[in-house]
Amino acid sequence: MYDLIWYLSDPAWPQPNLLLLRTSLAQTGLELSSEQAANERNLIAARVATMEWNRVVADVQPFLERSEEITLLTLENVLRLLQA
Repeated sequence: MYDLIWYLSDPAWPQPNLLLLRTSLAQTGLELSSEQAANERNLIAARVATMEWNRVVADVQPFLERSEEITLLTLENVLRLLQA
């Protein structure tokens, strides 16, 4: 989740390779249409919204070099970045 925030926070990063995304997901049994893959941020946001956020924070916290960065890891921040 922390990496997702990091990636979404830099608009200079390239867009995901949607063909690769669809192919990778198909290997796990999840078939996406081209239209669904094109709306990958909506799919991610829907999944993120169902997560138990206290567990997400607890999972990420031990890996942070600067403990104060945990304040950036909020559901609201992730959803805002996904909508940008």
